[in-house]
Amino acid sequence: MSNVIDGVNLDVPPLESQIIELADHHRKLLDEAIFHQEIHLGDYCLAQRKRVYDFASHLSPAEKDRFYQIYDGELRSIADDDDLHPADAESGVGMFAIFISLVIIAFILYFAFVRSLMS
Repeated sequence: MSNVIDGVNLDVPPLESQIIELADHHRKLLDEAIFHQEIHLGDYCLAQRKRVYDFASHLSPAEKDRFYQIYDGELRSIADDDDLHPADAESGVGMFAIFISLVIIAFILYFAFVRSLMS
């Protein structure tokens, strides 16, 4: 038995190479969709996920786990790292921003109220 998802033929149960091909194809379709303003990416991605879910719902639980493990692993491996916004760039910024904000508030309160009450 064979199924077709977005032009990719998948056996039941799918081979690892077929799952990787599907993940690569979905990534390419998403990259192309990003540059089309008439496509709403949220709806587009949900439609892709729905087609994958419909296919996986016909698999046994063990086959489904294997399918999603391979599919998700491939998508993660081909994902682009965002050099402009790395994940570790935000660590420590929160406490520093809070400290600066509190210092500014303290100066405002001092010059607005405390100084006028003291004189």
